[in-house]
Amino acid sequence: MRILHVCAQAPAFNSGGALCVYQSHYALTSIYEEVDYAGPHIENEDIAKKYKKCFYLDSPINKFTKIDTLLHFQFDRSYPNWKKAQIPINDYDLIYIEFTKMDYVIKDILKASFKGKIIVRAHNIETEFYRIEYQNDKSLLRLLKYKSSYEKEKFMSQNADCLLAITDQDKESFINVYKLDENKIRVLPVGVNELNTEEITGVINEKLNCLITGSLWFGPNSDGAKWFIEKVWPYVKDICELTLAGASPSEEIKRMCMIENIHIIESPKTMVPYFKKADMILAPIFSGAGMKVKIAEAMSYGLPVVTTEHGAIGYKIENKKNGYICKDEKEFANAIREYFDMDVTERKEFLKSERKLYEKYYSLNAIKNNVFEIISDILSIEGK
Repeated sequence: MRILHVCAQAPAFNSGGALCVYQSHYALTSIYEEVDYAGPHIENEDIAKKYKKCFYLDSPINKFTKIDTLLHFQFDRSYPNWKKAQIPINDYDLIYIEFTKMDYVIKDILKASFKGKIIVRAHNIETEFYRIEYQNDKSLLRLLKYKSSYEKEKFMSQNADCLLAITDQDKESFINVYKLDENKIRVLPVGVNELNTEEITGVINEKLNCLITGSLWFGPNSDGAKWFIEKVWPYVKDICELTLAGASPSEEIKRMCMIENIHIIESPKTMVPYFKKADMILAPIFSGAGMKVKIAEAMSYGLPVVTTEHGAIGYKIENKKNGYICKDEKEFANAIREYFDMDVTERKEFLKSERKLYEKYYSLNAIKNNVFEIISDILSIEGK
């Protein structure tokens, strides 16, 4: 079977979106031999060589092409180069598209009278994502992206043979907002590769090294970081050191971090050293769609997670057994103190339970098995 993997973002390890694309890449290329790629340039050669052929869609574009792109309400660099690539669509049995904003891809697929199957992987509710972006930056460009996102997402959702939502909540949103048949929607959660294969030790340090990650220009991440420093930090500062590591923090956040035992790392090239140094990951998130990839990453590193009810959406966390889910600042502070007070044996049991959860649902092998099952089901339905 020949598959075309179409992406608005290249598979990589440097952001949540890129990691989600990578998990699809891993699943598809592990199961099937003939998988081609169409999307932005892949910098990691080990990833690129897993594909049989790559159609790169991010070559330079001129001002006339930019104007054409905007006139068609397209906002990613792949649009004009998709037209130029002349990909032989009908050579494929399955086209697997990442994100619900590449409506021009499905329009061309339909024009070509494609006889295969189309899967669309929704990383979140794009309309909600762009709404939050516009709230943070009320520019004309953000407004156009927000207003056009609904029709793009609706068209892609309705014309896919199968839509992969990232959480049960997103699945319900797609059904209600875009009037989709629930039978055409499956849930495929976030999955990441195992980043710490060392034996769980439950080591105890004098203080907990706590880490908050994420793009700090993005409203839900910056709001959560500010909430934690204002509402929770005063009650845990005696037992913690805090590191905020993320892209483009505001001047307000920088000022808030100018106190003892709080460190800010602006736009780190890699998060690896900060995860390795951390004893605990904090995810104070109160809004936004999709799953928070940082939680799966924390699990893959064998680190305990303290988050909110919203941050835990999509995860099968059992509160106080393999993670902490908190309703308010009091519960958040108490969760940090509870873990701090555990002895080595208690910590090891807690982290082993978390590791089992990760391996069963959020490891790359778990995602690969899910993808194989989904594709097999779609093809078997066709044959009935």
